Amino acid sequence: MRVAWSATHQEFLLSDGYYFSGLYKELSKRGVLIEEVEDFDRLFEYDVIIFNYPENPFEQEERERIKKSLQEDKKRIIFTAHFRGKDGVAEICNAIAKDFGINIMQEAVKDESYHLEDDNFIITTNNIEKYASGVKEVVFPYSAPLSISDGVEIILKGRDTAVSDSGQRSPILIAQKSFENGSKLIVCGGCIFWDNFSLFRLDNLQFVMNLILGNE
Repeated sequence: MRVAWSATHQEFLLSDGYYFSGLYKELSKRGVLIEEVEDFDRLFEYDVIIFNYPENPFEQEERERIKKSLQEDKKRIIFTAHFRGKDGVAEICNAIAKDFGINIMQEAVKDESYHLEDDNFIITTNNIEKYASGVKEVVFPYSAPLSISDGVEIILKGRDTAVSDSGQRSPILIAQKSFENGSKLIVCGGCIFWDNFSLFRLDNLQFVMNLILGNE
């Protein structure tokens, strides 16, 4: 499997070893080629494309290229955002995700009962609906909640004790749209569940590997 980590829209970069050395090493151990890609057209040469916190908006032609690839090729495309619309990333992702029934809300998720580091935004959850093989509990820090339309699958939710800014209980944290050709569009409300802070806590490593490799 070949994974492209986009460097085309001012994303958090894989080459930043302080944050993502663990993810790079763990994928490499499993024989997965993961590369930072600066050319937008080259992204579509890979099986998996990751846009981790894109800060620059997508041009109309780029949005159409992503949609075309999902509908006509067999691709796994992952978008990640952050809580409360930081840096406008939620809306940048929504420019694509909304067309497929997924909306990243301009809110945060917190859990007063289940969290780490005495920070109720660094929530933990055992509410894993997909990609759960070998996974019992994960940490999912600083996430926005998602809203979804019919036909969209829930991957991860907060516990019953988790709440969004608007009061929604057990909010959706990750969702995916599946396509008949086998493509998957995966949208994550948070972007640091696979950095060096989170990756080796709880069952995050196994969950992240399942998510990237498609082990549902």
